[in-house]
Amino acid sequence: MALLDPIESLDPPDRPDWRSALSTAQFGPIAEDLLAVSLQAVASGSGTIARPIIDRGVDLYLRRLRSLLTIPIQVKAFQHVSPDGNGRFDLPVIEVPADPDAIMAIVHVPAPHDQLYRRVFLIPVQLFRERCPRGLVQDRDCFSFTGNFSGVVSDLWSDYLLDIERLPEWLASISGWGNPIPPVPHPPRPHSLVHGDSLTTWRGDIGRLWMATELERAGGGSIVIAEDRVRLDTLTFLLHDLSSRRMAGLHIRTGKVTPDRRIHFEVSRPPFFIDESLYVLLALLRPDDRPHDFCLLIPSDALPGLGYSSTVTLDPLTKRFEPYRVPSDEVGQVFLKRVFGA
Repeated sequence: MALLDPIESLDPPDRPDWRSALSTAQFGPIAEDLLAVSLQAVASGSGTIARPIIDRGVDLYLRRLRSLLTIPIQVKAFQHVSPDGNGRFDLPVIEVPADPDAIMAIVHVPAPHDQLYRRVFLIPVQLFRERCPRGLVQDRDCFSFTGNFSGVVSDLWSDYLLDIERLPEWLASISGWGNPIPPVPHPPRPHSLVHGDSLTTWRGDIGRLWMATELERAGGGSIVIAEDRVRLDTLTFLLHDLSSRRMAGLHIRTGKVTPDRRIHFEVSRPPFFIDESLYVLLALLRPDDRPHDFCLLIPSDALPGLGYSSTVTLDPLTKRFEPYRVPSDEVGQVFLKRVFGA
């Protein structure tokens, strides 16, 4: 029986004969989504994909659940390659951040553009910057990448060409990915739930969107805020500092102040985790649903001692929460300084 010619055709078999005229603006996000689906599937419940709220060069963040272990991923995609499997692009140098932990994922999405080709390039960004040829293209300093997707050609990048079926091996090779996650500490004291002051989902969104605005204002374009499409653990926002390349996390709870000046919050314990760069924010809403003049910013390792379910009085503020009081108009700046430094 004759073997199939691996470069006879790069089209996946048995695909529908759709006609497509995708714009570049449509094709890029399709490629990102297809790669995200593949990575999340091969993680088998151990990982999640976050997407930036604002695009600052990183397209996807692959994160180990219940930790801040994160791989930033920049995605570049080909709609078409040559008959022998070659693809080529020019990429401005300034669009490839020098992040030692980041991955350049280069994929091919053949027509009808509904699935990845069976091989992908996963190249450490630092290596890409060191190895990729550079030249001037329309007076811009660019990386000139050429790679072959066939799997039968040895070239500059062939060591980083992976079959989709080998993605689990690649994931397992990430340092720390397979480390066990410590269990969540038990709270030292029970707290009864106060009925009538729990939140509706839309009020929770007020706190989330308000804090995203405060972080963007404080960060001044120097950070990336990313969110999981489906939240599977305690992380509301993943924060990426573009200068230090460090990661941080924020879990946001939003509460409306009751007429007797109290607030109740509850953090679900099973998906919670502790990290020195993870904080819990309790955003307080006034009766008109606008932010209160202060909020509570709590390090994750302090939460077990405070209680995962607590009712806090505001006049005066419950004593054990006093160290975590932060003016609302300063909370973005205060948080970024604590997790990323000056």
